[in-house]
Amino acid sequence: MAPIQGISADITNKALTLLPRELEGTRAITVGCVHDEILLEAPIEGEDEVAMILKETMEEAGREFLEKVPVVAEVVVGRIWSEK
Repeated sequence: MAPIQGISADITNKALTLLPRELEGTRAITVGCVHDEILLEAPIEGEDEVAMILKETMEEAGREFLEKVPVVAEVVVGRIWSEK
């Protein structure tokens, strides 16, 4: 494993530990994790809020490992995973 892949895995794992608390009350659930992507399922009426929570949580996790490098998460909302 290359160092960058290891850091990416650390960031993803940290975000996964933070998400349950952050998603409380949204009715969103984590349904999968593929490489550095976290897949959530959420009601349509709350998708924007959940997308923002995911983005902020992943960026927070990134700051724990990369203090001097800006971490910007990209979030895509779709009806099915293949729409990303």
